[in-house]
Amino acid sequence: MTAPRTYGNWRPPRGFGIGQLSTGQTVTVFLAISIPVTVLNFSGRAGAVALVLGALVIGAVVIKIGGSSLSDVVMRRLRFTRSKAAGWTERTGGMVTDHLRRHDLPGPMGPIVPLSTDDGRGGKQGLLWDRRTGWLTAVLRVSPVGLDLADQGQADAWVANWGAFLADLGYQPMIRHVAVTVDTSPTGGTTLRDYVNDRIDPRAPASAQAVMAELAATAPSSSAEVDCRVSVTFDPALATPRPPDLAAGVAEVTRWLPGLESHLSMAGVAVRGRATAAWLTGRLRVAYDPASRSDLTDYDEHSDELLRWSEAGPVSFQESWDHWQHDSGLSVSWAMVEAPRQSVMDRVLVPLLAAGPFARRVTLLYEPLSAGAAADEVEREITNTQVRRMWAHKTKRDETQRDRDDLSRAVQSAREEAEGAGVGRFTLYVTTTVFDAEQMPAATADVEQRAGQAKVRLRRLRGAQITGFAASLGLGINPAELARRPRK
Repeated sequence: MTAPRTYGNWRPPRGFGIGQLSTGQTVTVFLAISIPVTVLNFSGRAGAVALVLGALVIGAVVIKIGGSSLSDVVMRRLRFTRSKAAGWTERTGGMVTDHLRRHDLPGPMGPIVPLSTDDGRGGKQGLLWDRRTGWLTAVLRVSPVGLDLADQGQADAWVANWGAFLADLGYQPMIRHVAVTVDTSPTGGTTLRDYVNDRIDPRAPASAQAVMAELAATAPSSSAEVDCRVSVTFDPALATPRPPDLAAGVAEVTRWLPGLESHLSMAGVAVRGRATAAWLTGRLRVAYDPASRSDLTDYDEHSDELLRWSEAGPVSFQESWDHWQHDSGLSVSWAMVEAPRQSVMDRVLVPLLAAGPFARRVTLLYEPLSAGAAADEVEREITNTQVRRMWAHKTKRDETQRDRDDLSRAVQSAREEAEGAGVGRFTLYVTTTVFDAEQMPAATADVEQRAGQAKVRLRRLRGAQITGFAASLGLGINPAELARRPRK
């Protein structure tokens, strides 16, 4: 009997940092030690002051709180306090409140607006345009086939094709990142019951109608709403030749979408079509106002005039240190800090993705490296690992098993990249939403327990809840890219 295939050996970039310190933290510690020593040669009093300051800097870098350095925690608190004092963490409004920039959504979603364009096949598609960067995001509605009725060979083929899809992204310079979002909500059966009752043919035999009505009545306790989508974010400025305007950029993005849809269909998902601007507006409104879910579940089947983009955002919201309140919902968001350490099977994320007693949204965000940059990155990581080994040898420190495993994974990554594998950075964002603050402890415990079952370590995004919420939407927001932007 063939053993089930396992997957693993994910490796975060470490640089040449010493121990558990990053490259930047290592440089900071080195300067905090060397500068006071140098100053002591010229002035004892100034050297003593420099030693005290250096000790404080080293403590801020080395001391960890919840997996983050003390300096990171303090900076997040200072930024959140400044934002709160400036009034950026809340909005209050009503039906007659006049907002000067009414299209702006809260937080990082502010520059995003929808474009309704032709899909090249006689229909319409919705693209999300980031007015700040010029990037365009296409959302593909998909329906995973699932593994319950598939044999192991078929599942392995789907995973292999998904890996090939990710590797191919390194040869498409326009693609900045890809997000896979699974949105689940316990409907209590209302959606299913309404769906069945609306589609019963009145001309059908009475016995058939009775059977369908009975099935719909007994299903509510076990039904849930699950929505899956794949979002692809493009940078038209990287196309060759460069599009001269927005219309040409939209045409270039539309030209690339059929190939992506074909690759996804080979990875075990059925592409249901491209999201329209109306559908995106409806889903965004449901995210901000979960009480409207029953009214907007099938919004894409209705007229575009029912809801405008200016009405998709929350009427009011207030961000706190560890949660975000928006209209009828109260949300908490997490980010992944560590992938599974051990080898896992293809079903490892099922506990985190499966529907539960609370609304939950999980987004896997993948940022591919170009084929040229990928080769340089894996070679650089091997060099950095050798530097750390040399430092351990010079300081007569025993090499740990984790250091040996890290070198083995770095060499394996370089070998697999040379054989055609893709290289990229990925992370997970999770958001759970409830209607009442009393439900929040149970909802957060549910997410953290499921993450443990999925072998994933999550960190609650304290001080950045609105950003985590936006990232989990899977609509073109990448917090890593936001962090790289120059601060104004």
